[in-house]
Amino acid sequence: MLTNGAIERQLPTAAPRFGGMLWRAAGLTSPLMLPMAGKRWNPIFAVIEHRGRRSGRRYATPVAARRTSDGFVISLAFGAQVDWYRNLVAAGGGTILWRGVPQAITAPERIEAADAYRAFNPIQRALMRIGGIDKFIRVTDAEAPAK
Repeated sequence: MLTNGAIERQLPTAAPRFGGMLWRAAGLTSPLMLPMAGKRWNPIFAVIEHRGRRSGRRYATPVAARRTSDGFVISLAFGAQVDWYRNLVAAGGGTILWRGVPQAITAPERIEAADAYRAFNPIQRALMRIGGIDKFIRVTDAEAPAK
């Protein structure tokens, strides 16, 4: 079994996109986005609820997600170094708030961009390609039967 430190060392840590400009903007806009994400009327953004790997503190992070038949496809717009992703990996799962309903999810698994793009509509796909978003994860419903 891997310890949290071993898991963290295995994760790739690429530099933030666009020289960190979007990273800093996300830090400023995340508190504004959080009240709108995960709502019944908002099918684009969900809220990942997770615990800090070191602090144990509870966090909520808005993310771009799409529902699939057995879970969700979520974009890693800022790469695999983001804390919410690393926290989900370390904990083996978490909770996603989607359209007003919290749902337990499993640990994330990386998927190819071509597979992930299919979950998004054509306009969203085009915007992701323009923005250089090409990393995605898939999480399954924790209650879903194993395949």
